[in-house]
Amino acid sequence: MSDTSRLNGLRPALAAGAAVLAGFLAGAPAALAQAEPQSADYAAIEADPAYWRIADADSEVYVFGTFHILPEGLDWRTEALMAAVDSADTLYLEADVHSPEAQAQMQSLIPQYGLNPQGVTLSSMLDAETQALLAEVAPTVGAAPASLEPMQPWLVQVLLSVAKIQQMGFDPNAGVELQLIAHVRDTDTQFGYFETAEEQIGFLSGIPQEVQVDGLAETLHELEELPQEVDDMVRVWATGDMQALDAYVNGDMREETPEVYEAVIVQRNRNWIPQIEEILEGEGVAFIAVGAGHLPGEQGVIELLRARGHEVVRQ
Repeated sequence: MSDTSRLNGLRPALAAGAAVLAGFLAGAPAALAQAEPQSADYAAIEADPAYWRIADADSEVYVFGTFHILPEGLDWRTEALMAAVDSADTLYLEADVHSPEAQAQMQSLIPQYGLNPQGVTLSSMLDAETQALLAEVAPTVGAAPASLEPMQPWLVQVLLSVAKIQQMGFDPNAGVELQLIAHVRDTDTQFGYFETAEEQIGFLSGIPQEVQVDGLAETLHELEELPQEVDDMVRVWATGDMQALDAYVNGDMREETPEVYEAVIVQRNRNWIPQIEEILEGEGVAFIAVGAGHLPGEQGVIELLRARGHEVVRQ
């Protein structure tokens, strides 16, 4: 596999697997300061994000693709979508990274999976050019390069990317999951999860070190382009254009690093299908909210459910 192929696959992989993003922000060292937010007219978007319904004689399941960090001005809550949320007995998310218990766990998981062994520094993994670029770029998002030295490259890549997105005025508290959790708080709605936070962090930390280093270098070179990429993704998600969203999130990964796509998207999607079918075998109403990149495409959750014989209807 060429270096270019690995790089093109890694950044979408991080984006696609980041339901645990909010956990990183709460659990990682507080090295990042906020710069002046960039403005965009998200309030003007007439949002109608995609969601689907599956039903049998005694149960119905709604499946919704989410964004984990969003601008506060974007109102994605349509009347029909929130009615579906309100009808649910159980809200299913990718992983519990938001509860007080999960936040406490994150405090141990981040050092365990995100920090280098004793005596190993970030700089020791980087060539001179990347070290110089890190020293130049990190302060632009409020990160002191010295504070990043104990961290593994994957964690630095995520932290710098998130900080850049936050400079756009994006906030994990405005992300779909936290908004849904707040919406059902003080109701009888139960919670369910398909994965653990440790599993999600384990995927990121399990990326080979040389690929992590290459991915960090790519991020440093292209961090200024990230706001436009995120803006494009959020707009097609908000307007329900799943084909375009699939191309943005999964396209390079699927075409150029199919092994990464298999591990980050496809295998996890397949793991979720029997869990969704188990929910269908029960009774009542469930609302499933997972990262939007998991839903479109031939190997997306929607088509995998249809391949199993389920009638999945877009609402």
